[in-house]
Amino acid sequence: MRSLAARLALAFSLLVLPLGALFVWGALDAARRYHQEIAQHQYQGLAENLLHLKPGLMVAGEQAGALDALAAELAMTNPGVEVYLLDERGRIVGASPPMEALVRKSVNAEPLERFVRGDLRGPLLGDDPKRPRGRQVFSAAPVPGGGWVYVLLSDRALDSVAAAVAGSTVLRLALWAGLGLVLLAALLAGGTAFWLTRRLTALEAAMERFDPASEGALAAPQRVRDEVDRLHGRFAELAGRVRDLIAAERAADRHRRELVAGVSHDLRTPLAVLSGYLETLEHAGDGLSAEERTRYLAAARAQAERLARMTEDLFTLARLESGAWPFEPEPLALAELVQDVALEWKPRFEAAGVKLEPAPPPGPLPVQGDAGLLERALVNLLANALAHTPAGGRVRITLEAANGEARVSVEDQGPGIDAADLARVFDRGFSKQGGGAGLGLAIAQQAARLHGGRVEVESERGRGSRFVLVLPEAS
Repeated sequence: MRSLAARLALAFSLLVLPLGALFVWGALDAARRYHQEIAQHQYQGLAENLLHLKPGLMVAGEQAGALDALAAELAMTNPGVEVYLLDERGRIVGASPPMEALVRKSVNAEPLERFVRGDLRGPLLGDDPKRPRGRQVFSAAPVPGGGWVYVLLSDRALDSVAAAVAGSTVLRLALWAGLGLVLLAALLAGGTAFWLTRRLTALEAAMERFDPASEGALAAPQRVRDEVDRLHGRFAELAGRVRDLIAAERAADRHRRELVAGVSHDLRTPLAVLSGYLETLEHAGDGLSAEERTRYLAAARAQAERLARMTEDLFTLARLESGAWPFEPEPLALAELVQDVALEWKPRFEAAGVKLEPAPPPGPLPVQGDAGLLERALVNLLANALAHTPAGGRVRITLEAANGEARVSVEDQGPGIDAADLARVFDRGFSKQGGGAGLGLAIAQQAARLHGGRVEVESERGRGSRFVLVLPEAS
């Protein structure tokens, strides 16, 4: 009984079978009352006929003999008929059965009065003196001198009438029709349960076949008709989300491997250089001139600083991606922040032989942001432009406001990016442009997203690249 269809069929059956039993009981009760009504109409004039056929019933002193003779006659002709003589109040003064067999000494006269008036709607039942609470159909006639002749039609008197009714073709057809309806209802219950659960069974099969690692989306129902279709649609959505999560996890795992490979490579180079300089200083000792010693120490310091920057980038990116960065936005002028960063980095550009050209801003460009995080994003964009612009080239910084957004563009004259790589340029670990761990642009993108913005890129191989930091402009 673990099947939903079986449970529904059982529930329908438990509902239908009692209704069928109630129908059968009602049909039998109606047949019984019908039998009684026919018998009462058939024997309606019996009591009055007895008054005419047995005049001794009305004569005081002859009642006992007349009743004895009537009892003997009825025992042979109508064994199911009992005759009682009642006074005006319904008390029994004579009876064809032995008086000691009676458990009632009187009967209710109200049904007798209704009988005489012809009020025979439905079977009219009177008290049975031989049973404490028994009631039977009867025939009654008033005695001219006062009192009643009360003829009770017992069950045996109804047998002949019941047999005649039982032979009725209409009644048999009605009973068979009722039984057929009950069976049909049971079959319909089972069929309905199967029909209601067939789509659930199909959905269950689809769930069992579902493989999160497989390609392709689970088809949702084209037309939503009921809760089953909605459930199917929700499962299709859930399956799609699971597949997307698995795909994202695989992509993240691939990015992690690429990042580890890139970071390992980049860490190996400065560590090797740093180790080489330190070994030279250690083994050469006093044999080095002061100028050489200073140069070696400066080179070692530069490699140590490079390692520190790479380590800091790793921690920053991890905190941004995990949501652990202490984001503290405040109103600030983006144009002023860009100007400060440009002034700070101008000496580095000059040392590399690259010209930094910040364009005049159109205004303060107010934004709501974390100054330290936005400064980090701008620094990374400038560092990326400096790293890929050859000596003698230039990097332009422009600011603009459009459509409720503040935009900071950093355009370099580097080798550019292949169109196939543009979609991956912000992935951590991507460093196809020219080496490096590939963390700076990923940090800039995460910082922009944390502010509700983004970093866009436009590039063409051999014609340089243009990175645009886009932020919502504050009102």
